[in-house]
Amino acid sequence: MDLHIFLQLVVNGLLVGGVYGLMSLGINLVWGVMGVINLAHGDIIMAAGFLAFWIFSHFGLNPLLALPIGMAMACAVGVLSQRFLLGRLPQDRGAVKSSLLMTFGISYMVINIAQLLWGNEFQTIAFLAGSWKTGGIDFAKGRTIAFLAAGVITLILWAFLRFTNAGRAVRAVSQNPDGASVCGIDIAGIRVFSFGLGASLAGAAGVLLVMIFAISPAMGSGYTVRSFAVTVIGGLGSFLGALLGAMILGLAEVFTGYLVSAQVANGVAFILFLIVLLVLPQGLAGMGRR
Repeated sequence: MDLHIFLQLVVNGLLVGGVYGLMSLGINLVWGVMGVINLAHGDIIMAAGFLAFWIFSHFGLNPLLALPIGMAMACAVGVLSQRFLLGRLPQDRGAVKSSLLMTFGISYMVINIAQLLWGNEFQTIAFLAGSWKTGGIDFAKGRTIAFLAAGVITLILWAFLRFTNAGRAVRAVSQNPDGASVCGIDIAGIRVFSFGLGASLAGAAGVLLVMIFAISPAMGSGYTVRSFAVTVIGGLGSFLGALLGAMILGLAEVFTGYLVSAQVANGVAFILFLIVLLVLPQGLAGMGRR
């Protein structure tokens, strides 16, 4: 492998990793605030991608303009799921198991609705074909735009969580629910809001991913695993750790696809997930506390 190919693979991996980072922030947020492992996360990503494809193919709408629509759809799924399903589960020792089963059911509901509406075929959005060349390195237009859009949304999320009262309330519930309740924060309301926000981030990632890859209704579980892998690599609750973990996963997939095969690259997330759990269970964010 010469230097040019190496640098090209690095660029491709980082561009994909930026979208993976946005994808993982939603699942990280829901787990941090509610302690819920959302098995439907990847299926919401898939559904938003198909919605963007349908809008593009029928109305010719720029997929970036479809971002708010995909996020709104995903947010509605998240809010309704938490308000009428997850929020009604008993908060006892079996809560984690109950939430797993509930989100598993939601996952199959989303998959079946997607199949009824859009079929089982692979679909993608042929948007901004070609690439920009800088210093001999090709920057695929679709991947670059998706990366930049993911970066903007990530910065907005960071500013929201850090500088707004609602964002501080989300962080407070994540860190200490009992203390937040004593301070007058509506815990139930924040959980509904957080699940909707996490789902909307998944929706944004889905719209951007369909600009890069072909998707099908069966691919939701793969996105769920990737999101968990990024969260585990970066460390639960770590904003920067999640982004770094996403870059690592993106690079690992691109290099594996080039050096081995695309089929093996699809399983890299599983391998990294297991390695980090065995070697560094607290993720990269926990390295300084060891």
